[in-house]
Order: sequence, then C-alpha cells, then structure tokens
Amino acid sequence: MKFYICSISFRHTLTSFQDLISFAGERGFAGIELWGAHAETISEGDPAVTERYVAEMRDKGLNVSMISHYIPLMAPEEDMPDVMARWRRLIALAELFGSDKIRIFAGSRPSVSATPRDLELCAARLRMLAEIAYESGIYTVIEFHPDTYFDTLPSAHGLLQAADHPGIRVNVDFLHVWESGDDPLHALNVLKPWVGYFHLKNVSDRAYLDVFKPENVYSPSGDRRGLTALSEGVVDYARILRHLLQGDEAYPASLEWFGDRPAQRLESEMKWIKQITEQVQAI
Repeated sequence: MKFYICSISFRHTLTSFQDLISFAGERGFAGIELWGAHAETISEGDPAVTERYVAEMRDKGLNVSMISHYIPLMAPEEDMPDVMARWRRLIALAELFGSDKIRIFAGSRPSVSATPRDLELCAARLRMLAEIAYESGIYTVIEFHPDTYFDTLPSAHGLLQAADHPGIRVNVDFLHVWESGDDPLHALNVLKPWVGYFHLKNVSDRAYLDVFKPENVYSPSGDRRGLTALSEGVVDYARILRHLLQGDEAYPASLEWFGDRPAQRLESEMKWIKQITEQVQAI
C-alpha cells in the first residue's frame, strides 16, 4: 500500500509545497493528497514553478494522489452553471498536478433528511460530474462522511447503484464508517466494487467526534481534544491495516491529522504503520 500526507494537515502552519514534498519523500510517504485551496493557491503562482514541483515529485517517485475539495452538489438549478465551472476548474487542477482523483462530498445534509427526489437528484448530479471528469481520465471520489447523503452504508450503497458510473469511486474514511455504526471491514466488503481511496484518522472516544466538524477543524483556535494516534483510538487500525496489507485492496491511503505539530505526528504514525507492515510480511 501507498500512504500519503494530507496538505490540509498543515493548514495552520507556514509550510511551503516544497517543504511538503521534501517531508513526504524523507519520511517514506508516497506523496501528497492536495487540498483544493492549496492547489488553487499554488497554481496562481508562476506556472514554471508549479511544473518544477510536479517534475520534482515525479523524479522522487512521489505524486499528488488526489485533489480534495468541495462542490455544492445539491445547489439550486439556477446555480448549476457556476457549480459546473468550479468542477471544470478542479479537473484542470487535477490535470495540472498529475492526479487522477478528485474528492467531493455528497451534499451537506444527513441522509436521514433526504427525500426520494433528493437522492434521485444527487445520483444524477454525481453521474453528470463523473462523466465530465472521466472524459479526462479522472475519477470522482465520494467520501463517506457524516451529514452528507453518504453518511450510512445503506445510503452510500444506494447512491452508488443509482449513479451507476465507472468513473465514481469511494473514499472510505474508516472512522466515519465506525461513527455511523457499521463495522469498517464489513462496509469495506459491501463497497468493494467502488472503493478507490482510504482516509485514516482516529479519536479517543465517541464523545469527541465533534472535533471533526468543519467549523471546528478549520478554526485555528478550534478544540483538538480527542484527537489521537491511529494505534490508540476507538477504531482498531491494527486490525484494519492487517486486513488491507494481506488482501488485494491496495488502494492509496492518506493519514489525516487535524491537531498540532502535524509533521511530528505524521512521522510517528508512519513509523507505526511500518511496524504493522513488517509484522504482516513476517507471517
């Protein structure tokens, strides 16, 4: 498996893209999952510099695994021209950074609030976006995430079947799967035909799940209580990683860390993952 850092982990630090490239290469990561806001900012600079970044990553055997951003998927019909313009811009950014994946969310409301018409419209729009991106060889990756139409296994599975497009993949966030009440490995088996990416993060107790709410995550002064190492939280990542490393689900995986000192934490997490990998290889 290949493991990536998320540039969003460094959202509150003065860390350049060059520094992220160096850090990823020196610590054994395969590259960077690039937050859309960061991708946009980098692209607004000298195009020759961006080209050098991409070439440097390629020379080091690294890559941008995915552009992760947000699209108002369920916007009113009159706003859809703007949504489509934003989508084509994300496709251009993916092409610029040599990535074949764009991560989005399936709306911004919980699936329990969705009407049949809502789900029908969501599936149709996912299919439309996926078709446009697929023409450029780019997958549309939908994240399993609370307060979206992809927040339970039944709703996610139903939307995937309804959208029915080869360009759609799922980003399985194991913590959010666990949060929904499903066993992560059971969900992985159900979603297997569509799986294309993994997010790895953990929390010390269910009581602290609000730490991942967007309004908290993006705030420099947000609450970070409950954030913990992959090896120490409520989700059994040793079990999950052993399953992934022994099986055929060798999809890219990003380590999401939203707390302080991201470089130190990510380096520590990668050391632990290498220990698990060595244990599996020794079997």
